[in-house]
Amino acid sequence: MEKEQRNVLGVDIGGSKIKMVLWDGSKVLKEWKSETANLENLKKGLEVFSGAQGSTNFKVGIGLSGLLDFKNGKSLFCKNLPKFNNVNLKSCFPMEIKIDNDAKCFLRAEMAVASGDNLGYILGVIFGTGIGGAINGYRGNNGWAGEFGHMIISKGKSWEKLYQETKNKPEEQEKINAIGVANLINIFNPEAIILGGAGAKKPSKQLIEKYLLLREKQMPKFITAKLKDNSVAIGAAMLWN
Repeated sequence: MEKEQRNVLGVDIGGSKIKMVLWDGSKVLKEWKSETANLENLKKGLEVFSGAQGSTNFKVGIGLSGLLDFKNGKSLFCKNLPKFNNVNLKSCFPMEIKIDNDAKCFLRAEMAVASGDNLGYILGVIFGTGIGGAINGYRGNNGWAGEFGHMIISKGKSWEKLYQETKNKPEEQEKINAIGVANLINIFNPEAIILGGAGAKKPSKQLIEKYLLLREKQMPKFITAKLKDNSVAIGAAMLWN
């Protein structure tokens, strides 16, 4: 019984996939992935793990992008996951469920398991379908702080929008990302920034420096996510720690 309590299913609902891991508190016991993010595939994945566990008597943590009603387990607005807008995830399944923003799950896992290195003030940035963010130790009034991708960069366009438009223009995208990261450094003065997601690349310090006030003193440490595409799912499972 104690072992069942320790095993938690962590779920990462991304813009283009669903990733699930069974987490025992220190390692991944089982993984499952769907290349399409929708409720039908979410239920299929949960059925896979229910079969593996032999029951539905286990806890689930879910990470997804956007603005969430954490208390009631409801997704309010997900720009890159419109099929999950206004979906009450708690009411969909028989398991006990907690939800959180995917970037916050990402940062939680990377700091606790892989990349924290006893650093203090850290930001997490995910480059996936869009751009998500999280701030260590700060969630904001409704828990929605960290929507870095919606920062306006140029001519009314957000960082996320410009990032998506320059998908096949690497040099332009590098400049856009440098501006976005420089803005984060100027606003938050982080000790380190952990970068994750399929589109994550170490930013050009040379480009970033153009937008900083004190180039040699403001530049943080850049850390590439060590848990790869399991970061969000593991961080979601850790909601039950």
